[in-house]
Amino acid sequence: MFNAKLGDGTIISMTDKWHINELRELREKRTFYCPACKSQVQLKLGESKLWHFAHRSNAACDKLIENETLYHLLGKKQLFEWLTAKKIEVAMEMYLPLIRQRPDILFRYNHTIYALEFQCSPIPSSVIEERSKGYLQLGMIPLWILGGNRMKRKGPHSFQVASFEWFATRKTDQHQHLLTYYCPERSHFGILQQITPSSSTKILASYKEKPIRTTSLETILTPTIELNSTLFDQWLIVKKHWRYYHPNPYPTRTEKRIQTILYRHRIPPSLFPIEAGWPSYNHYLITSSPCYWQTFLLLECLQYQPLNQPFSLRIATQCLQQHIEKGFFLPRRLTGDENWTHAVMGYLYMLVQIGYLEQVNTEHECYRRIKELTIPTTVEEAVSFDRALLKRLIGHITNDRNLGPNKGISVEKTNI
Repeated sequence: MFNAKLGDGTIISMTDKWHINELRELREKRTFYCPACKSQVQLKLGESKLWHFAHRSNAACDKLIENETLYHLLGKKQLFEWLTAKKIEVAMEMYLPLIRQRPDILFRYNHTIYALEFQCSPIPSSVIEERSKGYLQLGMIPLWILGGNRMKRKGPHSFQVASFEWFATRKTDQHQHLLTYYCPERSHFGILQQITPSSSTKILASYKEKPIRTTSLETILTPTIELNSTLFDQWLIVKKHWRYYHPNPYPTRTEKRIQTILYRHRIPPSLFPIEAGWPSYNHYLITSSPCYWQTFLLLECLQYQPLNQPFSLRIATQCLQQHIEKGFFLPRRLTGDENWTHAVMGYLYMLVQIGYLEQVNTEHECYRRIKELTIPTTVEEAVSFDRALLKRLIGHITNDRNLGPNKGISVEKTNI
C-alpha cells in the first residue's frame, strides 16, 4: 500500500514527491501504522520496486484480502496519476470506517463519488459483492478495473471469464455487459464489450485497447458500445461446434440428462431443435450452455403445450426450476434484482419473435404455441437452418429501448 499513518495521525503517502534520503531518515525516526487495522507497517525503499508500505510477515490486516504485487501497485499508482493529471478530486487508499473498507482510489466526478478497485488476482465473488454493496450503501459508485493480466483471450473473439469477474462487469444503457482492464506494463486500457457467454466460463466479445495518455475519464465511465455483427457470425461457429461435437464418453450430469431427453424424443444429439442454442436476452443469467437449457425447455415443456392453447410463464419457469434445484442447470448469481427467471422470459420473447410462440396476454405473461419445432434431418441441414435464422437475428436486432416489454432479441417472424 502507498499510505500509512504516523503516531500523531498524520497520513504519509508514497504518491507524494519524496527524496529517498528524506524517507530513510523518516524511517529511522518514526513508526508507521496501517490506517485500516492500526498495526505497525514497514516502509519498503527498494531500488527496483515502487516505494510502499507493507505489513510485517507475522501480522495480518483483515482489511486486505490479498497481498499487493508490484504489478498491482504500479497500476494503482498510474491510475491515480492519470486522474490527478485531469484535475480530478482524488484520494488514494482512503479508509472508510463506516463500512470498514479501503478502496484503492476514491474520486469525485460530476458530483458523484466513485470507489475504484484495481483487481489483479482472483478473489471470492462474495468479496466483490460485499465491497460493492458497501460502497453503494455510502452513495458511492463501485468501479472495478481488472488488471491486464486477467485478460484470457482464446481466439479473435473468444475469451475466458472467471466467475468472480462477472461481479466486476458493468451494464451499459444498451443493456450490454462490459469489463474494463488496465495493464500498467503497457499503460493501456482495455474494454471487453458485448459479452455473450456460451458456457459457464467461455464468452464471445469484442475487445478494444487505448493508451492511458489519450483516454478520457468519460471513455471509462460511459464507453460507447458499437454492436459488432461479427460476433453473431462467431456464434454460428459455436453452434456448429455443438452440432459436430462427439458425445463425451464421460458425460457430466447435465450432458447425460440432455442426451437422455433427446434419445427419448428420438433426436440425435447433433440435431437438437433449430430454436435452441441462441443468445437470447438475459441468457447469461444461466451459466449452463443455452444449447442445453433451451433444448430442455423446448422438449420437456413448451412442446407439450397444445397448439393454440394459452399457458403461463410460470409453467416454463417451474419446469426449469426443478432442474436448477437439482443442479442440472446452474444460475449465475449477480448483484441486483436479476435472476435466472429473467433468462426464461428473454428466451420466450425470442420464441415469440421467430414465430414459435405468440404472446396472448402481456399483463399476465401468457403465451400459446403456434407451430411445431424445427428438427433437422441432417447436420448439414441443421447448419443451413441455423444460418438462415442467424441472418434474421442480425438483420433485426435493435438496441434495448426499442425492444418489446420483455426486452428480448427482436427478429422478424420466419418459417424455417
